[in-house]
Amino acid sequence: MTKAVVNEGVNTVMGSRVAQLVSTGVDTALSTSETLVDQYLPLTKEELEVEMKALKGFDAAAGKPSYYVRLGSLSSKLRKRAYNQAVAKVRDAKQRSQESISELHHTVDLIEYARKNIDGANQKMHEKLNSWVEWKTEGQEEDASEAVQIESRTLAIARKLTHQLQTTCLTLVSSLQGLPQNIEEQAQSAAQSATEIYSNFNKASAFKDLSDGMLTSSKSQLGKMKDSLDGVMDYLVNNTPLNWLVGPFYPRLAPAPHSSESNGQEKSPSPEAEMKPLNYPQ
Repeated sequence: MTKAVVNEGVNTVMGSRVAQLVSTGVDTALSTSETLVDQYLPLTKEELEVEMKALKGFDAAAGKPSYYVRLGSLSSKLRKRAYNQAVAKVRDAKQRSQESISELHHTVDLIEYARKNIDGANQKMHEKLNSWVEWKTEGQEEDASEAVQIESRTLAIARKLTHQLQTTCLTLVSSLQGLPQNIEEQAQSAAQSATEIYSNFNKASAFKDLSDGMLTSSKSQLGKMKDSLDGVMDYLVNNTPLNWLVGPFYPRLAPAPHSSESNGQEKSPSPEAEMKPLNYPQ
């Protein structure tokens, strides 16, 4: 009897105009949210195949799932797709950085080799100029001009690579806010090294402006940057940083009621995490 009365009351409320308007509004909001998720966080090819298999044989006449089911599914879908997309972007940034680092290694080796050989060539040229000042041929002038062009082009390539590396690392740092401090520090260290290397090469107008110590230091920094990027990527692949995905919220221990409250004692922290707002500096 009581159950029938409750059911009748629920049906009456749900059939009212206000309830219908609320229901329509919630349904529209959920549908819009689901559409936006699909638009801005589209399924990957693998995820699309899985979803198609899941929908195969689905009875459309069964009706829509409840709001709570749809909301829970939307939340799960959003977290999963955001995580996959974030990892894909970081993986792409790592790949581009590794390519730049590899090219820079070759470029620095080339500059080191050219510096040593140019020093020897300049010494020989100086000796010849002292004894044969008026014997310079057009071919020698062309060789000198070609050497200058090669030097200029090599430095231009080095500046471009270091600038690309700096931009990629700085972008990566801005994308990793909310990760554990040691992971953020690895990314920041890589960005700082990239900035220093770019500054050194950007100031150089000739090979002689790049000292042997600076070139050796640059190669050492490039190796450390590679290790830092590997560490960041390994963490993201092997962990699901929920606090990173949530953004301005992160888990904190929330106090829970304790029997000692009645005795005036302090509350003991609960092992369960509660989402608390994180106020970022403006």
